[in-house]
Amino acid sequence: MVDHFLRLKLALLASAFRPGATLARTLGALVLAGAVAVGMVLLATEVDLSLDSHRAALVIVATAVAMGIAVAPLSAGLGSAMEPRRFVSFGIEPRRLALGLGAAAAIGVPGILAALLGISLEIAWAGSPTAAAAVVAGVLGAISIVIVSQYLVVVGSQLSTSTSARRAVTAAARLVIVIALACATLTVVTVQLDPDDATLVGVAAWLANTPLGMLWAAPGSDPAALAARLLAGAIMVAVLAFGWGLIVSRLLETPVRSRADSTSTGLGWFDFVPATAAGVVAARSLLYWTSDPRYRFVLIGLPLAPVIMMLALATAGSPLPPLWLLPLPVLAFFLGWFNHNDVAYDHTAVWLHVAAPMRGTADRWGRAVPPLLIGTPLILAFAPVFALWSGVDDVLPALIGVSLGLLLTGLGVSSVTSAISAYPAARPGAGAFEQPPTQGTRAGWTQALSLIATLGLMTPTFVVTWWATLDASWYLTAGVSGLATGVGVLLLGILAGGRAFRRRAPELLDLVMRG
Repeated sequence: MVDHFLRLKLALLASAFRPGATLARTLGALVLAGAVAVGMVLLATEVDLSLDSHRAALVIVATAVAMGIAVAPLSAGLGSAMEPRRFVSFGIEPRRLALGLGAAAAIGVPGILAALLGISLEIAWAGSPTAAAAVVAGVLGAISIVIVSQYLVVVGSQLSTSTSARRAVTAAARLVIVIALACATLTVVTVQLDPDDATLVGVAAWLANTPLGMLWAAPGSDPAALAARLLAGAIMVAVLAFGWGLIVSRLLETPVRSRADSTSTGLGWFDFVPATAAGVVAARSLLYWTSDPRYRFVLIGLPLAPVIMMLALATAGSPLPPLWLLPLPVLAFFLGWFNHNDVAYDHTAVWLHVAAPMRGTADRWGRAVPPLLIGTPLILAFAPVFALWSGVDDVLPALIGVSLGLLLTGLGVSSVTSAISAYPAARPGAGAFEQPPTQGTRAGWTQALSLIATLGLMTPTFVVTWWATLDASWYLTAGVSGLATGVGVLLLGILAGGRAFRRRAPELLDLVMRG
């Protein structure tokens, strides 16, 4: 049975060499994969195990490359062709199907790169007392990458229910690959510029205690930690393999994903909001945020921004613990800013707001509800954890206040800009990166001005927060300042934006229909 899957996978790979645009993309992917493969092997031969920074860089680079390899099948769209539901009509026993798909996953560029990553780890530690442990860790690491890639293929196929959703999944996978390669490259450059950089050691130590990096860090650990990490890695691989079999069996039993709305007898979000104009707008906005691919892509991409910033600052030499104060404010800032052109995403549906006797403030309040429902619980739930990890005493009030302030201020500014400076956006159902040709420079100005206005209005809070880094007694003041600024700007923005929306409603309808 396995040989049938292997032949099918080889035939699928051969189809990528069809003449035309497909061949060009395949050759480009092969060139990139070849560069990564050569880079891994060359870097492994250059590692100086006597330097802490080199050993730390080895862990960081291996972790980043492993993440890129794991999502690679989603970036080309070929992985879904070997998704378990494709074989439901063949009556294959679930265990044999899981084994065959797992073996087939090892064939191809991602499987080869995973094997080379494990070999590179063995090359780096060759001749050391832990060389044998490096072999075991490399094998377990390569197997885990292959199995995780299969999990991601299943998840991607579940999300790809439309053309635009498939594009969003592919784009997200390619973005993760770019970020992974950028992190690996930045780490190598940092080691070359400063071989004694202690920051990389802290980042590697943190990764070593997570499932992402424990196997790559195992050869450089003391005997007790080495045994624990190898044992944990073996257990992780066993659990992943067992779970893969269960998932395949489950997908064969329910090959077609059921939709909640097929048996729904209510009105969805409209059942949970007040029977007011603002409530109706809020319900429709929540429907967009949970089902529209344009919004779902934002929800996927938003967490990447603070991660990129943390990794860039960490590899550039910033101490790691205080960087945990960064994710929540950055996430809140972009979440509030995204609404700066929310009206344009309605497209022709804006005519309902124009024709109905709706107050502009009701429209503004309704559109602010989804970011508030998403951002506020996240900030309140994760702020205590991130404040604890940061190691900064008494910083919790400032972290909560500044984060909420950025969210509310961004929504207040967006309430105005989406009414006075809207620009054509992608139509409903379009891909996340599709934009109308009439967008022009207006979009750039609106995006930049909304960013600058949000940061400018929060500047007094930033100043107080800076004082707090010198005197911890200012942290509470910084939090109160951020929250007060956010509430004030949100209220003023909704009032001003509501008046502008009613005054410019016909113009807005004409503008958003140009997309």
